[in-house]
Amino acid sequence: MSRGIREVSTAADRAAFAAAVAGKPFFGALFGRDLALWAGNAGAPTKLYTLPDAALAISGRSAQLCGAVQNWEELVLFLQFAGVEKLTADRPAPLPPMQTLHLYGLAAGQGLPLVSKEPPDGLRLQTAPAIGPVADLLFPEPARAARRDAFYSETCTAVAHGLARVWTLETPEGALVSTVGAYAMAGGEAYMACGETIPTRRGQGIGGWLIPALANALAAEGWQVRFLCADNRRPFYERHGFVHQDVCLQYRIPTNEEGITET
Repeated sequence: MSRGIREVSTAADRAAFAAAVAGKPFFGALFGRDLALWAGNAGAPTKLYTLPDAALAISGRSAQLCGAVQNWEELVLFLQFAGVEKLTADRPAPLPPMQTLHLYGLAAGQGLPLVSKEPPDGLRLQTAPAIGPVADLLFPEPARAARRDAFYSETCTAVAHGLARVWTLETPEGALVSTVGAYAMAGGEAYMACGETIPTRRGQGIGGWLIPALANALAAEGWQVRFLCADNRRPFYERHGFVHQDVCLQYRIPTNEEGITET
């Protein structure tokens, strides 16, 4: 491995990794969770690396990068070798752009208005649901079976260690209707993601109740709540009272033939 890119394995590596993401929205929670769960674990689904002024996490074909990169050519070659296709970063990069992701939040101690304190349409709230049905809802296609299995394993591990929390709404018979979770809880920040409602129940305000309800519960406990979303989801979060705080940038990793652009 390059001298500039080190897999996190020692106490010094851990300290450098934590310092690179300290106080950084989204990355602080995500990388804090990953550091607690996966550092030094040879079989971990997420691999963590330090760069001179940055931190990097690789999971499957996706990677997240926080900090300044001194040598982009070296990093791109490393990501290509690792099979990464998509990179989310906290600052501009000399890579083919995919999209801008928007960070919305709810400050600790604040709350969002709910239409009702009770779940909608006679549904019941589960605050510690089985993760298997949640994984099935989020990754229903056979082509995504590997991602479903990875999500199931990673989420069960994070929940067991108090680093994630999943809520669902179910019918009285126990059928899953909607879900959302705080999938990375570290450093005082709870990063929420994977809000999903079954197709036949969309447009009925079900997710619009569940997402603010979990956000309110977390904020009441003292967590800074955050979401990362694409442009088309911005009206949803703004309508429910979440505040736009920052952006992250998503890039495609170029092929060997493409190379990188000049910064």
